[in-house]
Amino acid sequence: MVSLSRCCLPVSRKKGFSILTHLLIPTGPSQLEWIGDAAYLFLEDEQSLSVLNAEAAQAWPQFQTGVLCKDDTPCDASICTPSVVASLKSIGAIEPLSSQEGAVPIKETLLVDTGVSKVLIGFDSNVPDSVMAAFSHMAIPAGTACDAYVLVQRLSDQARIASQGEPPVTVGDDMLVPQLKLTITEAILDHADQLLLHAAVAVHDSGYAMLLVGGPGAGKSTLATALDTAGFTLAGDDIAVLKNDGSVFAIPFPSTLKTGAWELLDAKQDEISEADTHLRPDGQYVRYLAVDTETALTPRPVGWIVFLDRQSVESPTFSPQPVPQTISGLISQAWSGTSNLTTEEFGALAACVNDASCFQLRYSNLTMAAAALRNFCTEPVRDI
Repeated sequence: MVSLSRCCLPVSRKKGFSILTHLLIPTGPSQLEWIGDAAYLFLEDEQSLSVLNAEAAQAWPQFQTGVLCKDDTPCDASICTPSVVASLKSIGAIEPLSSQEGAVPIKETLLVDTGVSKVLIGFDSNVPDSVMAAFSHMAIPAGTACDAYVLVQRLSDQARIASQGEPPVTVGDDMLVPQLKLTITEAILDHADQLLLHAAVAVHDSGYAMLLVGGPGAGKSTLATALDTAGFTLAGDDIAVLKNDGSVFAIPFPSTLKTGAWELLDAKQDEISEADTHLRPDGQYVRYLAVDTETALTPRPVGWIVFLDRQSVESPTFSPQPVPQTISGLISQAWSGTSNLTTEEFGALAACVNDASCFQLRYSNLTMAAAALRNFCTEPVRDI
C-alpha cells in the first residue's frame, strides 16, 4: 500500500539528541521526482510515497551525503531549517548514522570515491592522521550522493568500525586503516554491478593497461609498485573493474607493501620510510603508498594479462597463456556479486582477453622482472 503524507508537520524531539551532533542520512534507497509542481519522495524500504514541500525538496539532496545536526538544527543553517529536519524525520526519510548498537555523535566526515561506490565515513573525533595519509587521495567534496556509510568511534587506544546498522568491530590503532579498508571493500562488493578482478593494474606509457594476476605470495603488489618506476604508472594493486567493452579501471586504494618488500623497492625508499606501519587482520605488517587517482579511475584497454609465478629461477621467463586458461584464471580471481557468471560478464572477459597478450611470468628477482616486463611491452600488443 502506498501512503501519502505532506512533509510539513513537526515531530517531537527524541531524547538523547539535545547536546550531541549527529549525522543525519537517508534511511535507505530513495528517489525524488517532480511531477507538475509537486515533489514526490519514494522510500523503497518502506514502500511509501510522500509529498515534500518546496523547502524540504530543496534540502533533500544534501541528505544524500549527510547533514550534521544538533537536535533538529543543522550545523550549517544554509542547508535547511529545523522544521525541514523534523519533517523528514516524521516520514521516516532520515536517521542518524549508527551501528547496530545505536547512534553516536559525529564530529568530522570523510567522503571517498572508489570508482564503484562513494562511501561516507563518520568519525566521532577528528579524522586520524593515519586515515588521511591512506585515503586522502580518494577524498572528494561533500555534497555528492553516496552509496554506503561507515562509522568510526574512538575508544582510548582502540577504534570501533561499523557499516551503517551493522555490529562494530573493535581494533587497535595499528589496525584501524586496514580494517577501514576492508569495510570500504565490503561496500564496493555490495554495490558493484560489473565484474571485479583481484588484479593489479599498471598503465603503460602507451595508454594500455597491464593486469597482474597472482595468488598470495606471488608478489603482485610489490611488482606492480616496482613497475611504477619502469615506464608504467601504478593505478591500483588490489581490485580491477572490468567494463562491458573489455576495458578496465582500478579501485584507487593505496598500494599495500608487506615487510619483505620494503627493502626491495629502491626507487620508493623515501616514500616507504615515511609511511606509517599498520597491522592487517591476517597478522601481516604493511605500509601504504598512494596511487594516482585520475590514472586509476580512467578506463583503459588491456594490452597485457600477466599471471605471476614466483619461483627460484636465474632470469625471468615468459610462456604463452592459452585463452581457456586465461579466462579460467581471471574468473578464479573475480567477484560478480552473483553465484554464476552472466553472459554480459563473459562478453566483457572475452573482449578483454581478445585484444591482450596473455602469458605467465616466472621470476624470482624483482628488478629483473620489472625490466623484463618493460622490455616486453615495447613490442606491439599481440598474442605471443
